Amino acid sequence: MMKYRIDVNIVDDHAMLAEGLTEALNRSATIHVSRSFTTLAECRAALKERRPDVLLLDISMPDGDGIAFCQQVTADFPKVRIVAVTIHDEYSVIRRMLDAGVHGYVLKNAAIDELVTAIERVWRREVYVSPAVEDIIRQAASKAVVLTKPEQHILRYVCEGLSNPEIAKRMNLSSETVKWYRKRLLAKFGVKNTASLVALAMKECLHLFGLQKNAQ
Repeated sequence: MMKYRIDVNIVDDHAMLAEGLTEALNRSATIHVSRSFTTLAECRAALKERRPDVLLLDISMPDGDGIAFCQQVTADFPKVRIVAVTIHDEYSVIRRMLDAGVHGYVLKNAAIDELVTAIERVWRREVYVSPAVEDIIRQAASKAVVLTKPEQHILRYVCEGLSNPEIAKRMNLSSETVKWYRKRLLAKFGVKNTASLVALAMKECLHLFGLQKNAQ
């Protein structure tokens, strides 16, 4: 049995949820939640004074991007292990978070026993991805994005920052047709906005439509 209890901090803007997690996790013989924060700013300031073993991080925070925050923490405090605890089950978000250096990814509907397992595993310098998230990654990997030639051209122009009228002029299409193609691209990539589409396209599909030069 462990003599040392894993020091855990929680970052979640829902105070009641953080309190419930704290109470549940502190029942474990291996874990002690010492602090919780409702903003990224609070956590950022606290980390300068003292670092936990494991940080449970909600991706959607009111004062910033949890993915960017994860990148910052992993760069500035490499010994801190991070577990994303989130409602986000979209492949694009999961992939971006893993690319940002997160050590664990657990959905908020997971049982407390699974979260305990995730904390213990990442503390042992392992990576933990919950079975539900593994299924999402597996399904995404089996569904390669196939783009038509017009979609490839429009995606390239979107990544270059062109507006719908500008794309329409270049491709001799109506703005409404370009708008329709944009919606198809969002659906194919499983994202909700143009910023996410561009970010995912630049990571995943450069080789498909010659975006290497534009990515620089």
